[in-house]
Amino acid sequence: METPVQTAQRLLTALEELVGQETLLVRTMDFVEAVAVRERAAPLVEKLCALAAVPAVASLRPRVDLLLERSGQNHHFLDAQLARLQGELARVNEARGRLRRVAPAYGQPAPVTQSRLNTAA
Repeated sequence: METPVQTAQRLLTALEELVGQETLLVRTMDFVEAVAVRERAAPLVEKLCALAAVPAVASLRPRVDLLLERSGQNHHFLDAQLARLQGELARVNEARGRLRRVAPAYGQPAPVTQSRLNTAA
């Protein structure tokens, strides 16, 4: 049977692997898979939090801090990407608005009619 420290170490190792996968997926813009990895990590985080009450598990705090820092970097990267995409969306919406305002000036194209001056007919 595992001790609480051994269990916490095993959970931390698994979480480190998942955060590494998440980092790779976030950097390659595969957000759907990154969310799936985050969801797989949730039960491990819950179990690790439950073990945090055991005094001997406190010795793993530096590993937890490093893991939180890496996860935070992913979060900051996602925030930056979201801000960039929101800016691009705002520019696209502004361009659409300008297009809507100038489109009526061009009106409907004149119907094509055959010239009466066409002598070949």
